[in-house]
Amino acid sequence: MTEALRIASLREALSAATAIEDLATRSLEVVAIVDEAMSADAGNHLVVVGGMAVYLWTANESFRTVDIDVVYPAPAALGAALADLGFVRSQDGRHWELPGTEIFIESPARELDAGVAVKQVQMPSGRTADVLSHVDVLVDRLDEFQATGHQIVGQQCLVLIVALDEAERDAAATRATERRVRLALDGLSSLAKEIEHGNRGVPESDEWHELASGFLRAEYHR
Repeated sequence: MTEALRIASLREALSAATAIEDLATRSLEVVAIVDEAMSADAGNHLVVVGGMAVYLWTANESFRTVDIDVVYPAPAALGAALADLGFVRSQDGRHWELPGTEIFIESPARELDAGVAVKQVQMPSGRTADVLSHVDVLVDRLDEFQATGHQIVGQQCLVLIVALDEAERDAAATRATERRVRLALDGLSSLAKEIEHGNRGVPESDEWHELASGFLRAEYHR
């Protein structure tokens, strides 16, 4: 198959993917198709991170997003592949949009942090897509929350914490210690239990900021 025919075939697959109703499946299928378009770049794969990764691991509609953040080490190659598939770059240069759809791709970073894990997801089409692991998505959110105190990020942390299984809890403790967000993990884990048992409500905006500031001070002064 010539390169032109291969790209034409992938454009058809992309068009079909945009009709998938389920947001998670549609987003991962789009990523898998873009990744396949870049198959000549051997050894490198797109990895879904950010808000979309939060949504994928929580399935919480409060965190629904159509923006797909990916990490890829060669931005120019990614841009060329997206253009070949029909994506158009936004005026601010941050996003690539597929015209006529609500599909936006952004690559905010070139490299993943050292030591992170990636989960490969098999799609119904047979393609695969890579997603930052549940644990590392949580640790990233904890880091952002500790630095900013943003309410929505704190809420995401709570939901991600509750969804951890036993093995992931141990891994999260290790990774959080390495990233210096262990006190935030422990504090929000306790908060999640209090909320679950009905002993208190979800914090309001001001309390989220107080919690984050307290975690940050304690983490860097212990």
